[in-house]
Formats: sequence, structure tokens, C-alpha cells
Amino acid sequence: MGLLSHLAGASPQDSLALAALVGVLAVIFLAIRRMTASSRFPYPLPPSPPAEPILGHYRRLPLENAHLTHMAYAKEYKSDIVYFNVLGNHMIVLNSQKVANELLDKRGAIYQDRPNFILFDVMGWGLTLTFMPYGPRFKLHRSVLQTGFTKTAIANYRPIQEDEARQATARILRATDKWDFSLRRFASAIVLRIGFGVKVQRDDDPYIKIAIDANSATAQGGNPGTTLVDYMPLFRYVPNFLNYSQTLQHARRWSWAIRRLHDVPFAAIQKEYAAGTANPSFAYSLLKRFDENQEKLLPNHFTMKDIQGASGSVFIAGSNTTYATTTVALLNLMKNPHVFAKARAELDRVVGTDRLPTLADRPQLRYLDYLVEETTRWRPLSPIGIPHKSLKDDVYNGMFIPKGTYVYYNTFAMSRDTSVYQNPEEFNPDRFTPKEEGGAGEPFLVGPFGFGRRICVGRHLAQASVWIMVATMVATLDISAPLKPDGTPYDQPIKFSTGLSSHPGKFDVVFAPRSDKALALLKEANGDAQ
Repeated sequence: MGLLSHLAGASPQDSLALAALVGVLAVIFLAIRRMTASSRFPYPLPPSPPAEPILGHYRRLPLENAHLTHMAYAKEYKSDIVYFNVLGNHMIVLNSQKVANELLDKRGAIYQDRPNFILFDVMGWGLTLTFMPYGPRFKLHRSVLQTGFTKTAIANYRPIQEDEARQATARILRATDKWDFSLRRFASAIVLRIGFGVKVQRDDDPYIKIAIDANSATAQGGNPGTTLVDYMPLFRYVPNFLNYSQTLQHARRWSWAIRRLHDVPFAAIQKEYAAGTANPSFAYSLLKRFDENQEKLLPNHFTMKDIQGASGSVFIAGSNTTYATTTVALLNLMKNPHVFAKARAELDRVVGTDRLPTLADRPQLRYLDYLVEETTRWRPLSPIGIPHKSLKDDVYNGMFIPKGTYVYYNTFAMSRDTSVYQNPEEFNPDRFTPKEEGGAGEPFLVGPFGFGRRICVGRHLAQASVWIMVATMVATLDISAPLKPDGTPYDQPIKFSTGLSSHPGKFDVVFAPRSDKALALLKEANGDAQ
């Protein structure tokens, strides 16, 4: 670190000389790691593609559409686990639910660690549970977040979710060409209200800009644990004029967005809390507990920085995933009129048309649950999940998994597993209907929210948010594809992002109010909301 710190302040000539020295040292370091990584193990490693000297499989790892390449590797090597050595680091990719359940769930104690996500740390996510390595701090954050977002606890947030869903649906009708912004505002508004007590008042609300910027920074940062700086952490200190890594450039350039997400809402609620005007929220409850401990002279193991980081976790766990899932749900409601019609018929039968659906109706609306689950299966939130890291050596089916291995899981491959799902490319919520009722009885996809002790603590909240948004749209809107003059739908190429979350780019869709009664219900529910 001292060498690289000196490099940052040296003259251009000295810097280039030092950079060359660093490069030589890096090659030696990689050679040693490569030889160590290639030493004999008590069992064979999982199947892998051919490797190169020193670099190993580094150039074999795809930069885009990694989920498709890893599916192809699994097929080529006839193994659900495929091994890679990346600059001396062990890495495996799991391509089936069966093997992911076995390793990450049943042996969760071994695989609950995370690699050091240097790139996302540079970006500003250091105290966020999602990226935190295993240890006392992780256990403390997980305990606090898990308590706040159990199935029972999230019932307190139903009024917020229902209110925001109705506002978003009304906004879609007022500006149909901005439907994507309405869904983005919906997702961000929920987590801002729940996390910080901040209520978004209008489309140009500065908090929405903060949320959009943070999502842009994170979504374009690539998959965690896949960049050069993640495998060679010292490169995080390379000065900008020698930094040729686009991902590291992006992390440095956008770190302000993550700082603003953590700093601005938290500073606001601290000020309101001190003045006694703060709205109830997750951050409010932690601040209150902090003060109570101080008054009782009890230690505060959860510091102000921890409160700030945990509140930021609420945002990252809920905002982009909710936006991505509602967007994919809308795409498939548009493309599959028979699915839309069946969901509406169920809503009419259970809820009727004289009121809007609520989350209390959910237990009686099974097909709508299946629709949301199929949305998540059809396009998993993250095609390649955030990697785990093994805490000790392990053996699975005669294959050796060394301590410190990066363990990725290919959720997309799991969703397309023909041994589990018939016609996996088809969007068919009825695939989950039990066999005794005439359905295929196929299981829900496991993995979109993670596995084992790393499963997302906010998954129940996120699923409920998606459900109420879809239910409100189906109950009140007519949704259809734009048509050509001959009455056939336009062909719209849909390209999905493949970073930390996956969602389609904006597409054209036709919205209309279902009826005057539905329009009146939305207006009544929203009052003067903008």
C-alpha cells in the first residue's frame, strides 16, 4: 500500500517506473498463486475449460450474458458445477437448483461468507449487508434487518404499499408514455418511506433523483466479484491517470451517488428526529433504540454508521428489484392477453369491481401469486447471483471445493432447467398449479432472492410490493400491445440488462382505464396526490 500511495503523488516519469515495478510484482504474485492453486488436492476439482498460464480462466469469463455462457459450459462439461481459476482465485458456478440447495442451503454454515467486493466498496456500499463479509458485523446487521422485515413485521407497511401502488397506477394513466418512471417512483417511494420516513411528493422530488442515480451507479457496476480489482485488491489504489479499468473508473466516478443515498436521507431523519418531527421508519426505530441505550448507559454495538448502512440496505434490497420485477410483469401481461384475462377474472371473483384490491386479499388470489412467481422465474432478478465464499474445504459428489472459493449460482440456468420446468421459455403461471388440480405442479424457482444464510431479508417486502402493484394495474387498467394498421402487434426487440439486476429497456405499451368506475376508484383513493 505504501508503494501505491507514493505512486499517487509521484511525477509522471517516476509513476510510470513504479507502475512497471508493480506490474512485475503482480506477475510474480500471480505466478505463485497459480502454482499454489494448481497443487494437488485430495479429490479432483470440478470440470473446467482449458486454462492459460498465470491468468488461468480469466479470459474465459464472459463480460456480458454470463448466464448463457455458463449454461453452455455446464452442458459441454456435463456438470452442474463448473470450476474456474481466476488469477489464482478458485471459483465455481452452480447451474442447478439441486446443487445450489445442497451447498448453499444444507451446508450454509460453510458458504455464508462473501468475497471482498472491492469495486462496490470503492463505490460506497461497504456497510451494506448485501456485500458484507461474514463476521460479527454481518451477524449484527442481519439480525437487525431480519427482525424488521419478517412476514409478520411487514404487515405494518401494507398501507404504504397500497397507497403507492394506487398513486403509481393513476400516474400511468395521466402520462402513459412515462409508465417506466411511474414504476421506478413507486419502487423508490416505498423503500424511502419505510427506510427513512421520507414521503415522495412529486415527480421532480430530489429524493427520486437520488434513488435513480444510486440505481444507475449500482446497475452499471457489473456483477460483484467479477472485476480485476476484486481479484487483485491493490489495484484500487492505482491513480486515475493509470486506471484503464472501465469498471473501476465507473465506481470512482459514481461514488458520489452512493454517498448521497446514504448521507442525504439519513441527515434529514437525524435532524427531524432531534426536532421530534420524524415519521416512523426503520431508521427512526434504530435511532430511538440508540438513544434509549445511551440513556440507560448500555453499550451501542450498532453505531451511527451501522444505522446508516442498514438503512441503505433497505433501499438497495427493495428499490431496483421491485422496479425490475414490476417491469417484467408488465411486459408479460402485455404479451400474454390470456394470462391478463385470467388474473382479472380471479380479481373480479374475489374482490369485485366496487373497491380496489388490498394485500389482505392476497391469500384468496392464488393465480395472481403464481403470476408474480412466474415473472420472477421467467426472468430472474439477477441472472448470476452475488457470490458466496467458502469458509473451509468441502467435497461434493467426489469434487473438491477449496476454502476461499468464490461460489456463483446461475439463477437463469435454474429457471431454464428442463428437468424441472416444461417449456421453460413459455410464460405460464399455471405451471405452479398442483397436479391434482390439473396443473403441472412445478416448484417455485429457488434462488432469485439468494440462498441459505445469505437469502435477502427484504424478500417478503419486495414480493408484497410487486404483488399489490400488479393487482392494482390488472384491476383498473386495460393493458395491450401497440398494433400495426393490419391489427397485428408491433415486433419490439426486448434487450435485458445483465448487471446486478436484470430488467428490460423501455418498451411501448397501450394503457387505458378499464372503466369509469375503476377510474373513479383510483381518483378517490389518491385525492390530490401528484
